[in-house]
Amino acid sequence: MANDTSKDPELDKLLERKAREMVKGVKNVGNVVELNRNNFNDFIKAHDVAVNDFWATWCAPCFMLEQIIKKLAAEMPNVGFGRLNTEEEPEIAAKYYIMSLPTVMIFKNGEPIDQVVGVVPKKVLQDRIKAYLDN
Repeated sequence: MANDTSKDPELDKLLERKAREMVKGVKNVGNVVELNRNNFNDFIKAHDVAVNDFWATWCAPCFMLEQIIKKLAAEMPNVGFGRLNTEEEPEIAAKYYIMSLPTVMIFKNGEPIDQVVGVVPKKVLQDRIKAYLDN
C-alpha cells in the first residue's frame, strides 16, 4: 500500500523538519525565486536560461538539492533559478510530466530543454546548465 502523507499535515511538518535537520550546517546562499501559478510562466520567459527545481515538503532529497540550487544561483547570476512546490501547484507539475522528486528542469527561451531527476552533485548540474548558455 502506498504511503500517502498528503492527508496528514502533522506528518508533513515532521518530515520537513527532519529533512531540514539533514542539511543543517549547509550555508544558505543565492537568490532563488519561489514560483507559483502567478509567476511561473513570466519567470521562465524572462530569462534566456531558467532553472526550476520541482519539490515537495515531504521530499528529503529535495532539501539536499535546495542547497545546491542556492549555491548555483549565487555563482550563475546570468541564469534564473526558481523552485516550485508541486503540492501547491500540481497543475504545473503535471503540465511538465514531473513524475519524481526532486526534478530540475532547464528552460531556454521559455521552453523546456533538459531535466535532471534526483539529487546530483553540484558539478553535474552546473555542467548541464552551462551547456545551454550562449547556445
